[in-house]
Amino acid sequence: MASTLDTPVLIAGGGPTGLTLAYILASNGINCILAERNPSTTRFPKMDITNGASMELLRRLGVDEQLREVGVGPQHSFDVIFAPDLNGPEIARWQLPSVEEERAWLHDNRDGTHPAQPWQRVSQEVFERVMMERCHSDPHIDVRQGWRLDECAEVDGVVWATLADGDGEEMSVRADYLVGCDGASSRVRSELGIAMTGFPAFTTFALVHFRSSDLANLHAMGQFWHLFFSTGTTVIAQDEVNTWTLHVNLGPDVVSDDPIGDPIEFVQRALGRAVQIDDILASSVWGPTALLADGYGRGRIMLAGDAVHTMIPTGGYGMNTGLGDAFNLGWKLSAAVQEWGGQRLLDSYEAERRPVGERNRDASVENAGVHLQYHYMAGDDLLTADTEEAAAHRTGIAEFLGANDGENISLGVELDIRYDDSPVVCAPDTEAPPWNRRTYAPSVRAGHRAPNVVVGADRTLFDGFGPGFTLVDACRHPEAKRLIDEAALVGMPLHHLIVEDPHCRALYQNQLVLVRPDLHVAWSGNTVTDAEVIIRRVRGVS
Repeated sequence: MASTLDTPVLIAGGGPTGLTLAYILASNGINCILAERNPSTTRFPKMDITNGASMELLRRLGVDEQLREVGVGPQHSFDVIFAPDLNGPEIARWQLPSVEEERAWLHDNRDGTHPAQPWQRVSQEVFERVMMERCHSDPHIDVRQGWRLDECAEVDGVVWATLADGDGEEMSVRADYLVGCDGASSRVRSELGIAMTGFPAFTTFALVHFRSSDLANLHAMGQFWHLFFSTGTTVIAQDEVNTWTLHVNLGPDVVSDDPIGDPIEFVQRALGRAVQIDDILASSVWGPTALLADGYGRGRIMLAGDAVHTMIPTGGYGMNTGLGDAFNLGWKLSAAVQEWGGQRLLDSYEAERRPVGERNRDASVENAGVHLQYHYMAGDDLLTADTEEAAAHRTGIAEFLGANDGENISLGVELDIRYDDSPVVCAPDTEAPPWNRRTYAPSVRAGHRAPNVVVGADRTLFDGFGPGFTLVDACRHPEAKRLIDEAALVGMPLHHLIVEDPHCRALYQNQLVLVRPDLHVAWSGNTVTDAEVIIRRVRGVS
């Protein structure tokens, strides 16, 4: 007979979203079981950019500096090069700053229009390894690697699940809540009967993850983060030392059972040069999809990450959106388990996050369209010819790419996430500013992300926030105590942060601003008309 384990939260899937969610719960003192079907973390690089907004969230968990230590060094640029192949010529370059350059800029520009943390290049295989080690060492997390979820159902307010390992051993889990973070082929989503809609795979890519120290050839056009060939080939510098990933577009119809063959020859053929390959780390064939789940869960069973949204990698939105899911859901589950949060809090998860998943999915498709147009424009012999006509042709392509460089410059996508209509956000009394994909206008309007700025050496405004809610007091408001007392009465964690810096006080409009653990504004105002109504609303009590 299978053994039975009891837990407040069962997480199925130990990718970036599941690992982060488990660590958020543990940081709030919540016990959970993390079941991952694979016995080890991924060998494939997958995502390679953690954006500034995600780094701000990860800083709240105290993992940001470790990720920077194991990620790409801060001196390296994020440049993206477009060329026919390694032999050139360079057609266009998106010049994107290094972590060092971005940190210096943020120190000198404190207008709140950017995240106060630079982005970080760190491969998913490295990210997972760091987070898995942390989860294993946390006493609140029962990590079960090599265990897959086979069945799950909610019965009379309790979630029952069956886990199985590779040897056929089974165990039952009785949980208050289950979160499926088990990827695009989610078993949890399948058990709930929730469909995915959107854009299925429109082509097939071959991936080869390899090591090479041959910078003389690989950096023939200079250091880069991504190198896009006109043929549909992409080269990604994973660590700026010797680790790379090659993606080759094979087209929609792949007839060969083994389109890669000898991976070393495949890489050299795709690069156009006899690059010295030191080691092949992994290879596979995959198809990009952009899909969104029809629902983000049902009852006490919820879904997050790739289980509810898959995105074309262009823009790096996939994992970053999944981290946003984890931080949104993590504090709400903690509140439910600790019994200071109401049912409306968990109901708000889908209402808040599904529109974000849809918008980011569509943005990834828009970014992919730029690359398809580039390949269409560049796919002829004129690209490399030494004629005036060819030079003009290359100039036209460069101008097109220069006018469509929003893939990695999308502050609206990254920061301007709005939960205006959420059932656990107090209704804002001002009109929302226009949304712009490329730019972010800081606002303390309820539902919007709270602004952040650098306030000192290696310190930002968010560093003064508490682990739960934070009441940002930008005016030493005499009515702040009403909210503080009401939160204490119901056990809602609330930190009172008095802001003295005149720049930050102006940014927070000299108001009281109640900020949630996921850094979104729950309420803001100049006067506290009814503290009980405000606190009941933001903790999801009807």
